[in-house]
Amino acid sequence: MIIRQTTHQIECIKQHDHAYISGEISKHWREQLTFREDVEYAIYEHDRAWIPLDSFIEKETNKKLPLDFISYPLPPKLSAYTKGVDEVQEQSAYAAVLCSKHFCSFFSGTVSEPAIQSFLEEEQKRQKILIEQLEVKPTSTDLVEHFNLLQFCDDLSLYICMNSPGTPKSEEVSWFKDGFTQPFSFAPTGIKAEWMNAHEIKLDPFPFKEPLSVSFPVYELPDTKLNKIQETFPTDQLSSHLQTITFIS
Repeated sequence: MIIRQTTHQIECIKQHDHAYISGEISKHWREQLTFREDVEYAIYEHDRAWIPLDSFIEKETNKKLPLDFISYPLPPKLSAYTKGVDEVQEQSAYAAVLCSKHFCSFFSGTVSEPAIQSFLEEEQKRQKILIEQLEVKPTSTDLVEHFNLLQFCDDLSLYICMNSPGTPKSEEVSWFKDGFTQPFSFAPTGIKAEWMNAHEIKLDPFPFKEPLSVSFPVYELPDTKLNKIQETFPTDQLSSHLQTITFIS
């Protein structure tokens, strides 16, 4: 779950809805892609692991906020990651490689947590087996490009979902204030984003052939309801509104 705090309520966005935005970004990408169908599938489905986890709002222990994708407990999150990649692999081995690499990238540097070590070992084994079956080199230009695209689409979608509409650059989530670092042929130093107003985001350089609009549901959790939740609450029982964003050049 992605959460945004407003004055009187929490706004909740399901991870799989965020992934839909990522997929729409990849679908309208300006450059030609090899394995395009598999790459787009990976990006649309990269967070399907969260579908069951986001079906309920869960409160953090001793806190007044719902669990989000950062604070969610590690053991069930890792288990969900594995299951999510399993489900992607049933449809596309290449997409599973990309999703597996994406999840592994969350844990950089020295890892001492046994559960994370085990997860990384199993996913690296999966990647090796699938890459050998696909006869793709792990360092191939295409694989690197497709992985960069997945991560860019994920980051740009998070930029939309984690910031309140129209957030000034000085108040943006720190992760994305300086832009997105993934390099592309038309953007060797990455792409920068800025809210122009509550409904438009400027991208420089522009990665699409034409302006792109995306819409997604935002679930509303008023403070009064949040205070009454003891442990969990079905997400789909909350009121919601549709947020629409247009990317401009």
